[in-house]
Amino acid sequence: MTALLEIDDLHFAWPDGTQALRGVSLTLEEGRSLGLIGPNGAGKSTLLLHLNGILHGSGTVRVRGTPVEDWPADDLRATVGLVFEDPADQLFMPTALEDVCFGPLNLGLSSEEARARAMAVLEAAGAAHLAERPPHHLSAGQMRRVALATVLAMEPELLVIDEPVMALDPEGREAIIGLLSALPQSRIIASHDLEMVLQLCDQVAILDEGRIHATGPVRKILSDEDLLRAHGLRVPGSLSES
Repeated sequence: MTALLEIDDLHFAWPDGTQALRGVSLTLEEGRSLGLIGPNGAGKSTLLLHLNGILHGSGTVRVRGTPVEDWPADDLRATVGLVFEDPADQLFMPTALEDVCFGPLNLGLSSEEARARAMAVLEAAGAAHLAERPPHHLSAGQMRRVALATVLAMEPELLVIDEPVMALDPEGREAIIGLLSALPQSRIIASHDLEMVLQLCDQVAILDEGRIHATGPVRKILSDEDLLRAHGLRVPGSLSES
Protein backbone atom coordinates (compact mmCIF):
# COMPACT_ATOMS: atom_id res chain seq x y z
CA MET A 1 0.00 0.00 0.00
CA THR A 2 1.02 3.61 -0.57
CA ALA A 3 2.60 5.45 2.37
CA LEU A 4 0.59 8.57 3.12
CA LEU A 5 2.79 9.67 6.03
CA GLU A 6 6.39 8.76 6.86
CA ILE A 7 8.22 9.93 9.99
CA ASP A 8 11.91 9.09 10.14
CA ASP A 9 14.14 9.63 13.21
CA LEU A 10 12.29 12.72 14.41
CA HIS A 11 13.83 14.60 17.35
CA PHE A 12 12.49 17.72 19.01
CA ALA A 13 13.50 19.75 22.07
CA TRP A 14 11.68 22.72 23.58
CA PRO A 15 13.61 26.00 24.06
CA ASP A 16 14.28 25.14 27.72
CA GLY A 17 16.13 22.01 26.58
CA THR A 18 13.38 19.52 27.41
CA GLN A 19 13.66 16.66 24.94
CA ALA A 20 10.12 15.86 23.76
CA LEU A 21 10.81 13.50 20.85
CA ARG A 22 13.77 11.13 20.68
CA GLY A 23 14.06 9.51 17.28
CA VAL A 24 10.42 8.78 16.41
CA SER A 25 9.84 6.75 13.25
CA LEU A 26 6.37 5.77 11.99
CA THR A 27 4.64 5.03 8.70
CA LEU A 28 0.94 5.36 7.99
CA GLU A 29 -0.36 3.75 4.83
CA GLU A 30 -3.25 5.19 2.88
CA GLY A 31 -6.62 4.10 4.21
CA ARG A 32 -5.30 3.17 7.67
CA SER A 33 -6.15 4.54 11.09
CA LEU A 34 -3.51 4.74 13.80
CA GLY A 35 -4.09 5.17 17.52
CA LEU A 36 -1.25 7.00 19.26
CA ILE A 37 -1.26 6.08 22.95
CA GLY A 38 0.98 6.65 25.95
CA PRO A 39 1.09 8.35 29.36
CA ASN A 40 0.84 12.08 29.98
CA GLY A 41 3.97 13.87 28.85
CA ALA A 42 4.91 11.13 26.39
CA GLY A 43 5.16 13.56 23.46
CA LYS A 44 1.91 12.72 21.66
CA SER A 45 0.68 16.28 21.13
CA THR A 46 4.18 17.43 20.22
CA LEU A 47 4.41 14.75 17.56
CA LEU A 48 1.04 15.68 16.06
CA LEU A 49 2.10 19.33 15.75
CA HIS A 50 4.91 18.23 13.41
CA LEU A 51 2.57 16.57 10.96
CA ASN A 52 1.25 19.74 9.36
CA GLY A 53 4.26 21.94 9.92
CA ILE A 54 3.38 23.80 13.13
CA LEU A 55 6.57 22.48 14.76
CA HIS A 56 9.81 21.47 13.05
CA GLY A 57 12.34 19.15 14.63
CA SER A 58 15.35 17.31 13.25
CA GLY A 59 14.64 14.23 11.18
CA THR A 60 12.12 13.88 8.37
CA VAL A 61 8.34 14.05 8.12
CA ARG A 62 7.03 13.28 4.63
CA VAL A 63 3.48 13.51 3.36
CA ARG A 64 2.92 11.69 0.08
CA GLY A 65 6.69 11.40 -0.21
CA THR A 66 7.39 15.13 0.11
CA PRO A 67 9.02 16.61 3.26
CA VAL A 68 6.58 18.87 5.09
CA GLU A 69 8.96 21.82 4.83
CA ASP A 70 8.74 21.58 1.03
CA TRP A 71 4.96 21.87 1.00
CA PRO A 72 3.28 25.28 0.64
CA ALA A 73 1.81 25.84 4.11
CA ASP A 74 -1.80 26.18 2.94
CA ASP A 75 -1.56 23.04 0.79
CA LEU A 76 -0.07 21.03 3.66
CA ARG A 77 -2.74 22.11 6.12
CA ALA A 78 -5.44 21.31 3.59
CA THR A 79 -3.94 17.81 3.16
CA VAL A 80 -3.22 17.09 6.84
CA GLY A 81 -6.11 18.36 8.94
CA LEU A 82 -5.20 18.81 12.61
CA VAL A 83 -7.87 18.99 15.32
CA PHE A 84 -6.33 20.37 18.51
CA GLU A 85 -6.80 18.87 21.95
CA ASP A 86 -8.57 22.03 23.12
CA PRO A 87 -11.14 23.10 20.51
CA ALA A 88 -11.01 26.64 21.91
CA ASP A 89 -7.55 26.90 20.32
CA GLN A 90 -9.14 26.27 16.91
CA LEU A 91 -12.18 28.55 17.03
CA PHE A 92 -11.76 32.31 16.82
CA MET A 93 -14.49 33.77 14.60
CA PRO A 94 -17.76 35.37 15.82
CA THR A 95 -19.90 32.41 14.73
CA ALA A 96 -19.38 28.69 14.16
CA LEU A 97 -20.31 29.09 10.48
CA GLU A 98 -17.65 31.77 9.97
CA ASP A 99 -15.07 29.52 11.63
CA VAL A 100 -15.91 26.66 9.25
CA CYS A 101 -15.93 29.00 6.23
CA PHE A 102 -12.49 30.40 7.06
CA GLY A 103 -10.44 27.53 5.59
CA PRO A 104 -12.40 27.14 2.33
CA LEU A 105 -12.23 30.91 1.75
CA ASN A 106 -8.44 30.72 2.14
CA LEU A 107 -8.43 27.93 -0.44
CA GLY A 108 -9.96 30.38 -2.91
CA LEU A 109 -13.60 29.33 -2.82
CA SER A 110 -16.22 32.02 -3.34
CA SER A 111 -18.34 33.13 -0.40
CA GLU A 112 -21.25 31.10 -1.70
CA GLU A 113 -19.14 27.98 -2.26
CA ALA A 114 -17.48 28.28 1.15
CA ARG A 115 -20.82 28.73 2.90
CA ALA A 116 -22.32 25.72 1.08
CA ARG A 117 -19.37 23.53 2.01
CA ALA A 118 -19.38 24.78 5.60
CA MET A 119 -23.07 24.04 6.05
CA ALA A 120 -22.61 20.58 4.54
CA VAL A 121 -19.84 19.64 6.99
CA LEU A 122 -21.67 21.18 9.95
CA GLU A 123 -24.65 19.04 8.99
CA ALA A 124 -22.43 15.95 8.75
CA ALA A 125 -20.98 16.77 12.18
CA GLY A 126 -24.44 17.14 13.70
CA ALA A 127 -23.81 20.83 14.28
CA ALA A 128 -25.84 22.65 11.62
CA HIS A 129 -28.07 24.09 14.36
CA LEU A 130 -25.00 25.75 15.87
CA ALA A 131 -24.04 27.67 12.72
CA GLU A 132 -24.94 31.13 14.02
CA ARG A 133 -23.84 30.54 17.61
CA PRO A 134 -20.65 32.08 19.05
CA PRO A 135 -18.24 29.13 19.40
CA HIS A 136 -17.11 30.03 22.90
CA HIS A 137 -20.69 29.87 24.17
CA LEU A 138 -20.94 26.22 23.18
CA SER A 139 -20.56 23.13 25.34
CA ALA A 140 -17.37 21.06 25.14
CA GLY A 141 -19.02 18.49 22.90
CA GLN A 142 -20.50 21.13 20.61
CA MET A 143 -17.15 22.90 20.33
CA ARG A 144 -15.47 19.62 19.39
CA ARG A 145 -18.01 19.06 16.61
CA VAL A 146 -17.45 22.55 15.24
CA ALA A 147 -13.65 22.25 15.49
CA LEU A 148 -13.81 18.98 13.58
CA ALA A 149 -16.04 20.64 10.97
CA THR A 150 -13.44 23.39 10.43
CA VAL A 151 -10.95 20.71 9.46
CA LEU A 152 -13.36 18.60 7.39
CA ALA A 153 -14.26 21.69 5.39
CA MET A 154 -10.69 21.64 4.03
CA GLU A 155 -11.32 18.10 2.69
CA PRO A 156 -8.01 16.71 4.06
CA GLU A 157 -6.60 13.34 3.10
CA LEU A 158 -5.33 12.72 6.63
CA LEU A 159 -7.16 13.62 9.85
CA VAL A 160 -4.94 14.13 12.89
CA ILE A 161 -7.01 14.38 16.06
CA ASP A 162 -5.76 15.04 19.58
CA GLU A 163 -7.96 13.61 22.38
CA PRO A 164 -11.29 13.84 20.52
CA VAL A 165 -13.49 12.66 23.42
CA MET A 166 -11.68 14.14 26.41
CA ALA A 167 -14.04 15.59 29.07
CA LEU A 168 -17.18 14.59 27.16
CA ASP A 169 -20.18 12.98 28.80
CA PRO A 170 -21.11 9.46 27.63
CA GLU A 171 -23.63 10.70 25.07
CA GLY A 172 -21.19 13.23 23.62
CA ARG A 173 -18.42 10.63 23.54
CA GLU A 174 -20.63 8.17 21.68
CA ALA A 175 -21.68 10.84 19.17
CA ILE A 176 -18.09 11.83 18.36
CA ILE A 177 -17.02 8.19 17.98
CA GLY A 178 -19.95 7.59 15.64
CA LEU A 179 -19.04 10.63 13.57
CA LEU A 180 -15.36 9.68 13.29
CA SER A 181 -16.14 6.07 12.42
CA ALA A 182 -18.17 7.23 9.40
CA LEU A 183 -15.42 9.39 7.90
CA PRO A 184 -13.44 8.05 4.92
CA GLN A 185 -10.12 9.72 5.68
CA SER A 186 -7.01 8.06 7.03
CA ARG A 187 -6.65 9.01 10.70
CA ILE A 188 -4.17 9.42 13.49
CA ILE A 189 -5.90 9.71 16.85
CA ALA A 190 -3.98 10.47 20.04
CA SER A 191 -5.97 9.45 23.09
CA HIS A 192 -6.01 7.97 26.57
CA ASP A 193 -9.40 6.43 25.79
CA LEU A 194 -8.29 2.96 24.71
CA GLU A 195 -11.84 1.73 24.20
CA MET A 196 -12.28 4.46 21.61
CA VAL A 197 -8.94 3.59 20.00
CA LEU A 198 -10.10 -0.03 19.78
CA GLN A 199 -13.26 1.07 17.98
CA LEU A 200 -11.72 3.55 15.56
CA CYS A 201 -8.19 2.36 14.76
CA ASP A 202 -6.68 -0.67 13.06
CA GLN A 203 -3.12 0.04 14.25
CA VAL A 204 -1.60 1.34 17.48
CA ALA A 205 1.71 2.93 18.40
CA ILE A 206 2.86 3.36 22.01
CA LEU A 207 4.80 6.58 22.58
CA ASP A 208 6.54 7.06 25.92
CA GLU A 209 9.32 9.48 26.93
CA GLY A 210 9.53 10.65 23.32
CA ARG A 211 10.15 7.20 21.83
CA ILE A 212 8.01 4.66 20.00
CA HIS A 213 8.10 1.45 22.06
CA ALA A 214 5.67 -0.75 20.10
CA THR A 215 3.51 -0.69 16.99
CA GLY A 216 1.11 -3.25 15.65
CA PRO A 217 -2.50 -4.32 15.10
CA VAL A 218 -4.86 -2.68 17.55
CA ARG A 219 -6.19 -5.82 19.26
CA LYS A 220 -2.73 -7.36 19.60
CA ILE A 221 -1.20 -4.30 21.27
CA LEU A 222 -4.19 -3.44 23.43
CA SER A 223 -4.50 -6.98 24.79
CA ASP A 224 -0.84 -7.16 25.88
CA GLU A 225 -1.20 -6.44 29.60
CA ASP A 226 2.52 -6.46 30.44
CA LEU A 227 3.36 -4.12 27.56
CA LEU A 228 0.62 -1.66 28.45
CA ARG A 229 1.42 -1.65 32.17
CA ALA A 230 5.06 -0.91 31.40
CA HIS A 231 3.86 2.38 29.91
CA GLY A 232 1.22 3.34 32.45
CA LEU A 233 -1.69 1.93 30.45
CA ARG A 234 -4.30 -0.74 31.07
CA VAL A 235 -6.04 -3.28 28.84
CA PRO A 236 -9.48 -1.93 27.80
CA GLY A 237 -12.32 -3.55 29.70
CA SER A 238 -13.91 -4.98 26.56
CA LEU A 239 -10.72 -6.94 25.84
CA SER A 240 -9.98 -8.04 29.41
CA GLU A 241 -13.49 -9.47 29.64
CA SER A 242 -13.25 -11.42 26.37
